[in-house]
Amino acid sequence: MPQYAFDCEACGPFEVWRSADESGVPLECPDCGAPAARRYTAPGLRRLPTAMRSARDREEKSASAPDVVTTKTGRPMPGHAHAHGHAH
Repeated sequence: MPQYAFDCEACGPFEVWRSADESGVPLECPDCGAPAARRYTAPGLRRLPTAMRSARDREEKSASAPDVVTTKTGRPMPGHAHAHGHAH
């Protein structure tokens, strides 16, 4: 039985094991009951480690709905140790 990926606008992504003949049948979110849209994914990508899968999901989502970033996060690039952006 294949595993299918769905997106709920309120709760986020989730996966469901369904028979292939149910692949096109609409589905509700198991958490809130709202209609969920099926995501078409490449075979085998669901078996990626969680962190990598989350990064791919964010990248895929950002193609149509990019996040707005208001603050910097992460570490500075090598040679850019100062907050004002230039190295000495």
